[in-house]
Amino acid sequence: MNINLHLTDDTQLRAHGFVAASGLFAEVQWDFPVPGSRVGDGTLWGTPKAMRRLAALATQAAIQAEEEAAWQARAAVVTAATTVPRKGRVA
Repeated sequence: MNINLHLTDDTQLRAHGFVAASGLFAEVQWDFPVPGSRVGDGTLWGTPKAMRRLAALATQAAIQAEEEAAWQARAAVVTAATTVPRKGRVA
């Protein structure tokens, strides 16, 4: 399996659930028109259990990205504050 997906804040997402002969399936579709894309591109589906695991991992990754960004921003402020030369001091 190979999935390359780039979502932005304005990507339109839709979810569906359905029953097939082999069981229950959950599906997520998105609008991401790519020149030359085939039918079925822009769709991810799996069992409800697998899709819940994927959603949990995506949520965890989003939280980690936000925490990393906050840590990086804090580190940049601390670094800037400690490297500003003070008036009246000679090195």
